[in-house]
Amino acid sequence: MNVSDLFLAEEEPVLNEWMRNFDSLDNLFLAMPQLYANLKSQDIEGTIEDGAVLSGPVHIGRGAVVHAQAIIHGPSIVGPDAVINSHTEIQSGSFIGSKCVIGHSCSIIQSMIMNNTWIGAGAFIRNSMIGSGSVVGPGVALGPVGVERASAANSHTTRGAVLGDYAVVGANSTIKSGTIVGARTIVGEGVLASGIYEPNQTVTLVSALDIKARHEHS
Repeated sequence: MNVSDLFLAEEEPVLNEWMRNFDSLDNLFLAMPQLYANLKSQDIEGTIEDGAVLSGPVHIGRGAVVHAQAIIHGPSIVGPDAVINSHTEIQSGSFIGSKCVIGHSCSIIQSMIMNNTWIGAGAFIRNSMIGSGSVVGPGVALGPVGVERASAANSHTTRGAVLGDYAVVGANSTIKSGTIVGARTIVGEGVLASGIYEPNQTVTLVSALDIKARHEHS
């Protein structure tokens, strides 16, 4: 699936132009550090509540709010009007788009989350990309899991999961590394998803097992 098939919504003009330079997800993922190349110090235009911690070069956009007990490590970018709730930790190399809401007690690691996306409490997102207008339910894990998670702990090149624009992932689902969920596709609750899911699909526990079996025997 091409970058243009997954990410349909208009981003900020600069980001939109930058993304059009890439014809594959792997190339886009490897180029993510370019987003932070000019970020040398903290640039705070939003609100940082008492008790929140920013470490290293971090950009907080106008109107964004970082709540108490949240931690953000740079280089990272939080876009305008985004909300980072308490006890969430955002690791270096992460991009949070404008008007995103990141729930309580989430872990975001080297990932790109585009505009107007909602992330539920307790989500774990590593080395992954999430398109605009998406919804990720509470307790969801995206990217390396199990032994994959241990081996990816120090990796900046391992691609995790990719969700296209307006995708929905139900609570407590796991989207494994290398999985691609197409734009406007809905993944139900408690699903272990692995493989490629085309746009505009509904993926339940049963259908995910069927797709996994077909990939294993193809």
